[in-house]
Amino acid sequence: MKKLITLSVLLIFTVAAQAQQADLVLTGGNIITLKEKGHRAQAVAIKDGRILAIGSNADVLKYVGKATRKIELNGKTIIPGFNDVHQHPAPVYPFSAPYAVLKLDTVSSMKNLLTLLRLKAAITPKGMLIRGVGYNETKLGGQPIRDSLDKASTDHPILISHVSGHLSAANSLLMDRSGITEATKDPDGGLFERYPGTNKPDGICKESAAGALRKAKNILYPPNPTPAQEMEGFRLYFNQVLASGVTSVGDAWTTPEKVKIYQKLTAEKFPMRLNLIIGVDYLDQVLSGKIPQMQTDFLRISTIKVIHGNSLSGKTCWLYEPYDMINPLTGKQDYYGIPPARSQAGLDSLFLKIHSFGWQIACHSNGDREIDMVIAAIENAQKVNPRQDARHRIEHCSITNQNILDKIKQDGIVPVFHCYMYELGEKMLVYGPERLKMLHPTQTAQQMGITYALHSDAPISTYPAMLRLGSAVTRKTKEGVVIGANQCIDAEDAIKAYTYGGAYATFEEKKKGSLLPGQFADMVVLNADPTTINPDDIKDIKVNTTIVGGKIVYQAGKK
Repeated sequence: MKKLITLSVLLIFTVAAQAQQADLVLTGGNIITLKEKGHRAQAVAIKDGRILAIGSNADVLKYVGKATRKIELNGKTIIPGFNDVHQHPAPVYPFSAPYAVLKLDTVSSMKNLLTLLRLKAAITPKGMLIRGVGYNETKLGGQPIRDSLDKASTDHPILISHVSGHLSAANSLLMDRSGITEATKDPDGGLFERYPGTNKPDGICKESAAGALRKAKNILYPPNPTPAQEMEGFRLYFNQVLASGVTSVGDAWTTPEKVKIYQKLTAEKFPMRLNLIIGVDYLDQVLSGKIPQMQTDFLRISTIKVIHGNSLSGKTCWLYEPYDMINPLTGKQDYYGIPPARSQAGLDSLFLKIHSFGWQIACHSNGDREIDMVIAAIENAQKVNPRQDARHRIEHCSITNQNILDKIKQDGIVPVFHCYMYELGEKMLVYGPERLKMLHPTQTAQQMGITYALHSDAPISTYPAMLRLGSAVTRKTKEGVVIGANQCIDAEDAIKAYTYGGAYATFEEKKKGSLLPGQFADMVVLNADPTTINPDDIKDIKVNTTIVGGKIVYQAGKK
């Protein structure tokens, strides 16, 4: 009997040990766990997609079994996978595809823009719309007004959107066929720019005015890609995002059609964790149950995107004090931006409906005057129907002040700050030095104990994680100008904001965002430590490996 008991105990111990054998063990690394500031580990064991153990090499090696894959890191740095909570993902297509939209964010002159448009026109049937996204008038040397775009083609309607996403430019053919004339009035929440001293629209359409360009008649629209082409385009996009170190993405204006695409990606076990933020235009489908809430390991649907306010980089957000610039229409410093189309009563009613239905609100808002309206609407919703830990979000939350931050902390709101100074910082100068001190106030929010997230807003700024991380730390433009130096944060705090902060914004901080036992094994191996190198060099750090759910989904140098 004694031998039998001893044998049984040994068998139980053996089975338990086998159950604890890791699928993958990484050793000899510099692991930034985010357990607490400055905490580091050497090794991590992964089993069934989650972290089994993390600590010293000796702590972790005991989980190595016959079937365990073991990787020696040779001192490389590991951090949690980045969580870009606010993007606008779009499929990637070949230039020659008629449905391909031109990417203009890297176009560095008006001459180069026109050359690119001419190349596209040469392979596009006459009369068919040519589209582009992400132009930057600072790089071009001025706005691409209709006269400029006419030099690319007068046989094709041309529609290109600004890097901010809040204004668009059209050539004369598109303006004419859209019915935009000298007699056309500016819509609520929008503005048609006009040639100086005249009423003739110059082709630059701001905010809601750009909607008129999408209602043109008598033009040939590009054919839609097939479902298979679209799916392959999304796979290509997200594989590029994974290669940059991002393992979780929020789509900040998800349509019902895109919900189906993401469901297909999830069904085929594509290794990207997705948070779908449903555009408020589709609220009726949410309220009717056609788009239900969903919270799985790879697909989350629980948030509604509202737009209240305008653009920071497009210089249309609504402010209490005038912009630090001369208004070209008046010759005075009296430009306050474009007021939102929605009233406070309208915003209150909308927020209360979403809040009472149990969904999270993620509201785009940039100007201080807009943000105060958003906070007031959240407070009204909570007063009428109190909900604990609602974590409503303000997307971008750009021009702030101490009173705004005090209310954000008091109300448990999650600010989702931009960190795009590297590409777009020069556009911030119109807000003046005093406002720049509280622009995307990461340091002040941190000191106040406010949990915040960072995001790229891609394609407004590019998604590569190390470029965004470096921008959050240095707040430098490409030219080396620091925008709001008092709001700089160190690299470890920036990593936390871009990982744990993102997870907190989606109620997932117990699942991901740090490297702790039980959490998802989502992590990135880097060729340098962001916390020890020169901050100016963070943007140049290379991603060696991306791991999602314990599986290597990107390895530098391998296809």
